[in-house]
Amino acid sequence: MKKQVLFGIALVCSAFLTNLMAANPLVDPATYVPRGTNGELTLQSKWLYSNVLNNYNLVADLIGTSGTVRGMAAKDGKMYFASRNSGNQILVVNGTTGAKETAINLASNVFTYQGRNKANTLDSTYLAGFPCNDIKIDGAGNVLVANMPTSNAGRYQIWKINLTTGAGTLVIDQANLATLFPAASTMRFDAFGVWGDVNGNGVIMGANASVTAMEAYKWTITNGVVGTPTLIELDPTPSYYLSATPLVPMANLGSAPQVFPLDENLFYLDGNLTYPTLMDGNGNVIDGFYNNPNALKDLVTVPGTTLTMNQGHNGVTEFQVGDNYFLLMAATNTAGAPPSTFRLFKFADSSKAFSGLTCLWTFPQAGMGGASNAYRTAMPSVEVSGNVASIYVYTGENGYGKYQMTLAQTGVSELQVSNVTISMSGKQIRLSEEVTLAEIYTITGQKISSEKNISALNAPVANGVYIVTLVDKTGAKKIQKVAVN
Repeated sequence: MKKQVLFGIALVCSAFLTNLMAANPLVDPATYVPRGTNGELTLQSKWLYSNVLNNYNLVADLIGTSGTVRGMAAKDGKMYFASRNSGNQILVVNGTTGAKETAINLASNVFTYQGRNKANTLDSTYLAGFPCNDIKIDGAGNVLVANMPTSNAGRYQIWKINLTTGAGTLVIDQANLATLFPAASTMRFDAFGVWGDVNGNGVIMGANASVTAMEAYKWTITNGVVGTPTLIELDPTPSYYLSATPLVPMANLGSAPQVFPLDENLFYLDGNLTYPTLMDGNGNVIDGFYNNPNALKDLVTVPGTTLTMNQGHNGVTEFQVGDNYFLLMAATNTAGAPPSTFRLFKFADSSKAFSGLTCLWTFPQAGMGGASNAYRTAMPSVEVSGNVASIYVYTGENGYGKYQMTLAQTGVSELQVSNVTISMSGKQIRLSEEVTLAEIYTITGQKISSEKNISALNAPVANGVYIVTLVDKTGAKKIQKVAVN
């Protein structure tokens, strides 16, 4: 064979391999000025793939096939993505390096069910529609994946996945939505939220993406048993509370809304037409940016420039470092300026009121990109170790990355956060185990009651939102809002 031919083949092979090779992770080049009273809070980019950095453009760069990777959650230093492609997989990224790891193939029976055929002559195996559409991790570390039903005739399944084998255990297998909710024919759950432990006590919720409904649905889990779902009608009248737009009643939440339960009663609602808003179990607005509209504008990340949040991308989480409380959310969508960003706020105190929000940073400063993301996912996930918060972010079709927020040790309270769960049962506040001290405060900081060596205490008589603080037997502390109805 002639040398010219060999050289030509080599060039073709080289080009082919180049197109298959993913780009390397880069670092967000922006500088994030330390924040806090004494500059004790710092933010650092560890690695980033994004359209803006031009390392999330080729097929090999993408976390998965375009349009199929719908959700992300972080656990033990790794990012896990729900992918509807390749027979349903959980895609894995090393949180330290940003490198893709071997995907977890779900067992063949996951998202299937047995049923009679149309002729009613034999049993057949059927597939739940749009499987592996979202992923979340509960408070006990259980990894959950869900499909996406698009009507009340669809079957809704949530599976707990063994990350070693890909085997699944059914948590929810709801086949009778049409019977339970016959009026909600256009019911659709793009995503779900979870609080607590699905093996013990917890809550799973989903927001209806129907164009004719303002609804959320809730499954209560007691001692590992999932109850019948209940409908929460969301009050559409105070639209300003939800969207910071003129007072016009909302007909729906927009595409792909998400709900993030904080306990068995309180949850954040975030839809395509809304900003993240705190709601209670009766569908009432509790708190939101209507109490602090100035927080929608970031005047500090880029001095002399105003970065304005907009609706469209859906994702929010709370976290705690020491005795400091933070709120992290999707700040702009693909049409925002800059496109596809996240914003980190600090609450003023343990009441976690929106009125006390302080903007820390909007990041990436240049955004992640403006590629279309019809499923509206812009998901943050945070893991805290000591005084360091590992912040993982994913914006569908535009990239993913890791940032690190550090709280300087000097003069900072070293608060060990308790694992004791706080829940409501009627007019009683229940604790998952006996604690040394439990106290109840009003939202303005007035102490209502204080009890020692208890596992339950009576809730205040008056309905409203209260703060429960506790010290467990190890000396670890916890502070949580509860809503009394």
